[in-house]
Amino acid sequence: MKTELDTLMQKKMDRRAFLKHVTVGFVALTGAAALIKTLTGVNAAPKQQANYGASAYGGTKAGNVKG
Repeated sequence: MKTELDTLMQKKMDRRAFLKHVTVGFVALTGAAALIKTLTGVNAAPKQQANYGASAYGGTKAGNVKG
């Protein structure tokens, strides 16, 4: 790992090649899947709460109580 890093640091490159290396390193560190999930907002929808008491096994709803 150290020899590859030393080789990369000694390599002459222009700005475009440098930015390409930095981008690839950033994506590798953060994970491409996490980056895509963050950018698309997949988990942005609020979670639905369970509606207990709305079925025959959960009892009756507060508005449907007879008696």
